[in-house]
Amino acid sequence: MNRETERRLVREAFAALDRGAAPLGETFTENDAAAYTSPARAAFERDLLFRRYPIVAGFSSELREPGDHTIDDLSLVPLLLVRDDAGALRAFANVCRHRGSKLVACSGRGARAFTCPYHAWSYELDGRLRSIPDDYGFAGLERRAFGLIELPAAERHGIVWVLPSAGAPLDLDTRLAGIGGELESYAIDGYRVVARRELRPRINWKIASDTFWEAYHIKVLHRQNVAPLFVKNLALFEPFGWNHRYVGIRRSIEDLRAMPENEWELLPHATILMSLFPNTILVMQSDHLECFRLFPDPEQANACRLDVTVLAPAASAGDPRWQRITDLLIGVVEQDFAIGETIQRSFDSGVLERVVYGRYENALEHFHRSVREALGA
Repeated sequence: MNRETERRLVREAFAALDRGAAPLGETFTENDAAAYTSPARAAFERDLLFRRYPIVAGFSSELREPGDHTIDDLSLVPLLLVRDDAGALRAFANVCRHRGSKLVACSGRGARAFTCPYHAWSYELDGRLRSIPDDYGFAGLERRAFGLIELPAAERHGIVWVLPSAGAPLDLDTRLAGIGGELESYAIDGYRVVARRELRPRINWKIASDTFWEAYHIKVLHRQNVAPLFVKNLALFEPFGWNHRYVGIRRSIEDLRAMPENEWELLPHATILMSLFPNTILVMQSDHLECFRLFPDPEQANACRLDVTVLAPAASAGDPRWQRITDLLIGVVEQDFAIGETIQRSFDSGVLERVVYGRYENALEHFHRSVREALGA
């Protein structure tokens, strides 16, 4: 975040504190409860949002040297990311071209090639088919046509995006819609992954997203843990196309009043959340970064899978406190998801046709409006 924006947001926070009211949307809005339950809607979202839009698939710091690779089993298309021998980032479907077996079982470093565990077909780091055992059984096969299926990928601001649709154009600048400058300012490339957890709550993926986009519930649901740290209901929202930034204000921001503006720093007194459409939430804390990637569960209706990743500055990556911080983080979000599961059961019962988003929940409204616009609804 640039200094001018930082100072502007601090001034907006002070103005809200002085008038005793958070910034509000123009009016409350409504949404169909079927957005969380309709099988047809869910299928449309999976096909469009999770196959035809770029999704965050990892971080540049995980792929520093040739042969470094990561896999992603949560994406609807299984992904393999690798730094090839020329230093270029490559994204492939993690699928052997022979019989469709999963090619690579786990992330790792320094690979020289990838060999299928089923029949030992082998592939170069750039995806070319390297060898076929007993290849006389495949006489006439055009090897150049049987390399790994490559997917469009882009590396920007320390983050890796993949478009899970082979041959489709990837226009990341259009999709970021101006939030790239925000991402660049945090120097994410200097962070390292220090913890990763997978959660599988029995809720629609949008309910999981909803919990991040309003501060209204914090004073009630989280009163025993994080609520005392934050100003009630106060969060600052700004859209960037279908992405947005949402800044939760900590009570400690009052400490800045006695300081000159050129010394103001927002991050020690705020939690800065960024929605990267459609399914990624980055949370900047004063000393670390959290990333939540949300995916519909392909095996269970109205359930989702979350990859929760904690990253820390490289100099402190080995500190054991990150595991404790991750445990605390998971405890907070599991409170949200426990409530979310009761919400999902209510929606599934059919008793509610519509839900209401209040004027405090303008980021929540923006997220759902963006989903509707992407779907053409």
